[in-house]
Amino acid sequence: MVKRIGVVRLGPSRVACAILNGSLFRLFAAVIRMALVPRDQSKWNIFVYSVLLAFSGVLSLIQPNILRAETTHQIFFKGTDSELDVFTIEGAEPGPTLLLLGGIQGDEPGGYLAADLYADVSLKKGKIIVVPRANFLSIVENSRGVVGDMNRKFAAPPKLSDRDFAVVKLVKDLMKKSDVFLNLHDGSGYYSSKWVSPERNAMRYGQSIIADTDEYTLPNGKKLHMGSIVKRVLDRVNPQIANPDHAFNFNNHMTSRAGSKHKEQRKSATYHALTGVGIPAFGVETSKNIRDFRLRVRYQSLVINAFLEEFGIIMENPKLLAEDPRLRYLVVSINDRTPIVVSGDDILKIQEGDIVRIVHIESNYSRGLSAQIKGSGKSFNHLNEDVPVKENTTILVRKDRFVIGAVPVEIVRGTKLVSSGIHFEPAVKHFCVQVNSTKYIVEPGEELAVYRGDTLTILDPKTNLEPADEKVLRVDLRGFQAENSPYPTEDRGHQINTADDLQEQYARKRDTSLVFPLLAKLNTKIIGECSIVVNEPKLHYVILRNADGSAVVAFAGEKLDLPSGSLYKIVDVKTNMSETSVPLFITMSGKSVRWGPDGETGIDSSKLPEQETPLDVVRNGRSLGRIWLKQGSEVRFSGKWPPEPSAPVKY
Repeated sequence: MVKRIGVVRLGPSRVACAILNGSLFRLFAAVIRMALVPRDQSKWNIFVYSVLLAFSGVLSLIQPNILRAETTHQIFFKGTDSELDVFTIEGAEPGPTLLLLGGIQGDEPGGYLAADLYADVSLKKGKIIVVPRANFLSIVENSRGVVGDMNRKFAAPPKLSDRDFAVVKLVKDLMKKSDVFLNLHDGSGYYSSKWVSPERNAMRYGQSIIADTDEYTLPNGKKLHMGSIVKRVLDRVNPQIANPDHAFNFNNHMTSRAGSKHKEQRKSATYHALTGVGIPAFGVETSKNIRDFRLRVRYQSLVINAFLEEFGIIMENPKLLAEDPRLRYLVVSINDRTPIVVSGDDILKIQEGDIVRIVHIESNYSRGLSAQIKGSGKSFNHLNEDVPVKENTTILVRKDRFVIGAVPVEIVRGTKLVSSGIHFEPAVKHFCVQVNSTKYIVEPGEELAVYRGDTLTILDPKTNLEPADEKVLRVDLRGFQAENSPYPTEDRGHQINTADDLQEQYARKRDTSLVFPLLAKLNTKIIGECSIVVNEPKLHYVILRNADGSAVVAFAGEKLDLPSGSLYKIVDVKTNMSETSVPLFITMSGKSVRWGPDGETGIDSSKLPEQETPLDVVRNGRSLGRIWLKQGSEVRFSGKWPPEPSAPVKY
């Protein structure tokens, strides 16, 4: 289904064109009248022909600018639960095309609410293709994806039985018509390239612009300078953000690299757009920690506008619409829970005293909208206000003075609801895991990296369940079973040694790491899942410094001669762990000394035997690696001997 809306626009330049057109038509009529008067025929014909030629030339310059600017609204898969609205906004002047995608993950309202605003813009130059709600059923159900994550289906072979297949294929086709792609999301926490806190670190996504690489080379040799583009966008956006904690940062996922922490992004829409279509593609992530949805939408809009400016796409407003106003749906939060979608045909069922917040009004107009909860004070507009409701009432939605919708609110008495509202899906908001002495928050779908030998304690997760229902919730770390509990077991509260207490057959292998699922189950249904990734801790090298200041670097497995009579201090130990709260020990000849960066751990070479003696770096009673030392006449390396043990030595 295709319909065209808002074709006529009367800005100052359009008025001038209309006047000029009118004058030319009057001139054309005068010329025709003059042509009827007898004169010297040959000279007169030349005159008439010249005027008509000039007239047609001017019209050819003016007419395209009047007719070209338009918005096309297409509805795909109409009548199915995959129904998709696509708006194509063409400017009066040709220019680049930007594809704007929102709602590919249904529990991220900042993205789809912002995308929807751009369906109503008009352009002076360029083109925007807007898909505000790529996964509307997931938005209604307030889930990341009703049949899996749609944003992880752009690399897999198509499955015709998958309801997401047709939408993914359509989005890929739209990418081929575009010059740049923006995918709008809400992300967890706040992205920071350095660790600041559990909510602000490199594994958080919020308040960042994501690219799969800093620079990408197309098959024809052309380079896409992704990092430079983002830097210019950030230079435009961040000065407009008053709160420095909400500033955006560049989040380079380095998706193609072997060591990338975001290999799952190889299945994403942005990665396909970049590597499969060859256009610059970016993910825009506002933080879920910012509770005010209006602020998230504003931040998304700042970024979108900066990208439009970067690529030379110029907006022009206002735009004239002549449609009758109508309510499409409300986005409502009950007791500060994740918002739900309420249409005009629904009844909002709550409990007495519940706090109702109307987060968003979706209409065919974006301004002049208000929503009033009848009987709740004198305010005419309760939008984004917390309103306690104690009796049956109605939410009246208005466009200016006209009522465009009425949603009944019904108090349910005598029955304890699992959750208030018409749409509810039990879900885990985040898991909580203590690693050694540090607590971490892990959202569903995320991974927590630990090292073999760490001690885990699974704590209570954060859910959207009522306290009574949380009592029957079970948290299961696959691969672990408490000795005093038969299966199925409750894995919260146990101290789990990742070296001895996990059964590897329940893990998924990834190179040298093991990935163990952490599940939250309500009866037999899984309502949340994340992963614990157990990595092998390894020693890279040890730096030893002599009293005269000279230093040597001994890599794991190397054999090193030290001259007799010298005292060497271990000034640094480099492992594959970026940080650790677990101390390291230097173990040699049956003795262990706690190592610290102060360089107090030393080796007296005169006490070394003439045969090789192992020096082990030990963490949690397990060797991360060793070097081999013996007394000699000078500092000398003689390769790796004997080979490192196939499994770390346990002390």
